Amino acid sequence: MIVSGMPEYLINCSMKKIVYTLIVLFAAVLAGCGGGEKTTLKIENVEFTLSGPLFEGSNPAQYTYAVDLKSILGDKYAEGSEITGAVLKSAQIIAADSANFDGINSFVVSLAGDNPDLKMVELAVLNPIAPGSTTVTLKPSLEANADDYFKEKQFYIVVDAGLAADMEEDITFKGSFEFELTYH
Repeated sequence: MIVSGMPEYLINCSMKKIVYTLIVLFAAVLAGCGGGEKTTLKIENVEFTLSGPLFEGSNPAQYTYAVDLKSILGDKYAEGSEITGAVLKSAQIIAADSANFDGINSFVVSLAGDNPDLKMVELAVLNPIAPGSTTVTLKPSLEANADDYFKEKQFYIVVDAGLAADMEEDITFKGSFEFELTYH
C-alpha cells in the first residue's frame, strides 16, 4: 500500500526512527533530571543568644556557617563538585539549662547571606509554641530550596523568636538542623 506517494516500507522505517529518537531523548532527559547524588548535612547544637533588652515581636539571632564542600561531602568530594539542591528536613530548638520557651510565641528559621542577589529564604516555622516547652520541632517548608547558599563561602542561619512581651534578660537556646543535599 502506498500512502502519499511513499511505499509502506519507507513509512514503517520512518516511524521506527521517530520512535527510537523519542526513546533516546526521553532517556537523556531522565538521566539529566536525575539530580545527582544525595547526602545529609547535620548542623548540631548551634548556640543562639537574643541579647536583652528584648521587645515584643520579632527578635532575630544568627549563626555564621562556613561552607566547606570537602568537609560536607567527605570522601565523596571531587574537584568541581557543587551543591545543586538543599532542602531543610528538620529543625529543632532546645532551651538552655532549665529554661523553657514561655513568653515566646513563635520561631522562624531562615537563611541569609552577604550576596545582595540572594534573598533571605524562610525554611521552617513553628507557631504557636506550647506553654512549658523546652524543646520544639519546627515545620520545614516543602518548597524552600537553599542550594544557592551552599554556593557561597558562608551564610547565616537566622532564628527569629516572636516574643509575647518585652523582656530585659538574654535568651539563649540551641538549634540543630538537618539538610538533604543533592550534589554533582
